[in-house]
Amino acid sequence: MLLKCLVVDDHRDGAEALGGYLRILGMDVRVTFSGHAAIELAHEFRPALVVLDINMPDLDGFETAKRLKQQRWAGKAVFVAHTGMRRESTSDAAFADFHHVLTKGDASEALVAIVDDLRRAG
Repeated sequence: MLLKCLVVDDHRDGAEALGGYLRILGMDVRVTFSGHAAIELAHEFRPALVVLDINMPDLDGFETAKRLKQQRWAGKAVFVAHTGMRRESTSDAAFADFHHVLTKGDASEALVAIVDDLRRAG
């Protein structure tokens, strides 16, 4: 059975590219472009991995993560902040709902490790 992953980013090209990369890693991936759409989709899809952009216009990644983590399925899910923000510009407390914080453009090796860990835990 494929591990499920939800990618959420308002930058469509980046979201699709990341989704394609995760498919290459053998994941069942759904891509959405807003926090509200992610909350709706995740309720049925129940991903094991959620990769969230932080700076989204309708509902940012911080609030999206908080709302997703309130859903029953989310207890075992791994949440990854995938951001172009400099980490120093945001407090560590802001990232409390995330297991990992990755910088866009520099995340491929870390994502491989996260997927491998999920498979082992599986």
